[in-house]
Amino acid sequence: MNERAIPPETNRPRIRLRVATKLLIAFLIISLISFGTIGFYSVFSMGQLRNIAIDNSVSLGETAASDSAAALAALGELAIKQKAIDVSEQVRIYLAAHPGLSAETLGGMPDLVRVAVQPVGDTGYTCVYEKDTALMRLHPNAKMINYDMRNLKETLPSWWKIYEPSLNGSISGGYYDWQEPDGKIRQKFMYMVPIEGTQYMVAATTYIDEFQKPVEATRLTIAAETKKTADTIDEQNRRAITIFLAIFAALLIIIAVLVFVLSRMITDPIRKLTKGAGEIGSGNLDYQVSVHSGDELEQLADTFNRMAGDLKRYMDEILVTNAEKERLENEMEIARAIQQSFLPETISQVEGFDVAAKSLMAKEVGGDFFDVIPFEVVKIKPGRMGVLIADVSGKGIPAALFMALSRIIVRVNATWFYDEPARAIHDANNLIAADSKAGMFVTLFYGILDHTSHTFTYVNAGHNPPIVYHGSDGTFSELAATGIAMGVITDAEYSSNEQPLSPGDVVVLYTDGITEAMNVREEMFGEERLYEVIRGTKDLSAGKILATILDAVREFTGDYPQSDDITLMVVRVV
Repeated sequence: MNERAIPPETNRPRIRLRVATKLLIAFLIISLISFGTIGFYSVFSMGQLRNIAIDNSVSLGETAASDSAAALAALGELAIKQKAIDVSEQVRIYLAAHPGLSAETLGGMPDLVRVAVQPVGDTGYTCVYEKDTALMRLHPNAKMINYDMRNLKETLPSWWKIYEPSLNGSISGGYYDWQEPDGKIRQKFMYMVPIEGTQYMVAATTYIDEFQKPVEATRLTIAAETKKTADTIDEQNRRAITIFLAIFAALLIIIAVLVFVLSRMITDPIRKLTKGAGEIGSGNLDYQVSVHSGDELEQLADTFNRMAGDLKRYMDEILVTNAEKERLENEMEIARAIQQSFLPETISQVEGFDVAAKSLMAKEVGGDFFDVIPFEVVKIKPGRMGVLIADVSGKGIPAALFMALSRIIVRVNATWFYDEPARAIHDANNLIAADSKAGMFVTLFYGILDHTSHTFTYVNAGHNPPIVYHGSDGTFSELAATGIAMGVITDAEYSSNEQPLSPGDVVVLYTDGITEAMNVREEMFGEERLYEVIRGTKDLSAGKILATILDAVREFTGDYPQSDDITLMVVRVV
């Protein structure tokens, strides 16, 4: 029988792959490509988010530090200007009290040197020089006394640029470069004002960066917190990569063993990722997923990424808020020091009267203030003294700024119209009302004590009526309002009244922080308690009467927090 030959290859066994094996290989390849891509993109995205977060943190920190530096520099300028103005006024008062002093003898007056040469900041100072000759008369460096300052115009051109305009008596000021012995250049700020009625000028100068030391501390704190955040993010990234690799390996093993349950293998990663998203949402903020599958996985990844992004932004906002809070606290402390400098440190006494006063602010800064204008010291009216007490509406920085404006305006007008208290308050009110853009106002009591006539001529602009205790018969009376609060309307009418005074009389001027002080039972201190304290201390000095009233208020309020500014002034006729 003829049989056809069978080709050798026909008898050779063929390598056959089962469908399950093909699916396994295909799925493994697809899985390797897919998960490898996703892992790489996730790691890359987390790194990018980490860099963005750190860059934003650094940028916000630098912005906060720059804003703080600018604000502190502005406050420093204000402090230097105010120091120059204060020293100018003090020197003017001294020279007025010692007429006939020649320029060459100024340095031989120790009291004048203490008044004219005062510290500004840590290393700054004030000095006095002549306008026309540019000769330095009073300076902390003895080598500079009687030195012609024009000799420095070549070596210090930036300094000469702001110094030269003052030689004709003009107010001048600005920044100039100062070279340290080590060659380092630092900026100083100088402000020069004339001493009224004399040929002299006062200059105040110091390094402006003295006022910016808190900024460097803030900058270092922000840098440390940013590094800590970066380290935390890096650690979370490494942990997320480890978790990702572990999950990836587990999925490959599950695919190899359970290929026949492909559907379950598809749903299992979804359940694992959902569980992981919940866990990371509760604490692991650096885990990020990048999926573009167009199904539930993409929705889950989007939800996860939005959650992580929102939490990351929240943490950044907390860092910024803490830095801002620290900056505001520093600025409030500086504002408090500046405001305290507006209040008289000592009260010049006038024959026949014993005067004491004190302010206690409810917050770092406030709106209460008092002032004493010793007309006798400036030789306007011997035997007379102007006293005032005021309460600005509102609290905080706006009230403090309005207080500073009001005090300066009232003091200038009171000195100008020293015989017309009503005219002084009328003109001051017009200036304050014209500047009161935020609807703020101030209640104020201003009076002139006259030892010669034994009278108290006063204007009450809507303030709490001061209490007068009459020593002759033990009765009380009040100095009622003679006009409305200042800053409400322009051209408001104010009149003055005259109160006769006798030895033994006591006048108590106060703000509503005294009578409206509350205890834990929400009871107010009230005027009756104030009357009783005055009656029990009428024979004491003004300072002891003032201290006793404040002690009584503190004892009454106990642990209840002070809610309003307290200002008190006591005048005792002796």
